[in-house]
Amino acid sequence: MLPPFDIFRIDGNGEVLWVKSADDWKSVRAAVQELISASPSDYLIHSHRTQNQLIVKRRPATNRTAKPLIFQIAYDEVLMATRAELLKAHGFEVVSSLGNETAKAALANPRDYLLFIIGHAETSQTRRDMAAWLKSRYPEVPILALNPPYQQQLQPADYNIILDGPEEWLFIVEAAAA
Repeated sequence: MLPPFDIFRIDGNGEVLWVKSADDWKSVRAAVQELISASPSDYLIHSHRTQNQLIVKRRPATNRTAKPLIFQIAYDEVLMATRAELLKAHGFEVVSSLGNETAKAALANPRDYLLFIIGHAETSQTRRDMAAWLKSRYPEVPILALNPPYQQQLQPADYNIILDGPEEWLFIVEAAAA
């Protein structure tokens, strides 16, 4: 998902109403957090450049007992550990693997994954192969691709973020879990 963005409110009857535009992820996150705190509606974020959409649901007041499960494929050990700790600190259970072959072996035993995250520190072909493999085996589970600045899109990922700190990709992970 690349800027610019439009933010829409989804009313209880399913009507979708435009609320505002934003030029970057920081503005989107701030606007959606403010809107959710003021209104019980869900919100849709639409990327003009990629046509991707993300629905952010207002979290229910009840406590969740099971932690959502995220599977990350990393290509750098330090980044893998850092992302896993960050995800755990935000209330997620995380399964991590280093490289495509390790990921495929770990995914041989299916589990109920909320989201796949593909790291950025590898060639686009290697990452694209992993995304295609995931889509063929887990077509219903969305894929978040963390991309280097020179590669804005990774097909067939559902969400694409140019890696520039955790704020943007954590926002997508939290929205997917809501």
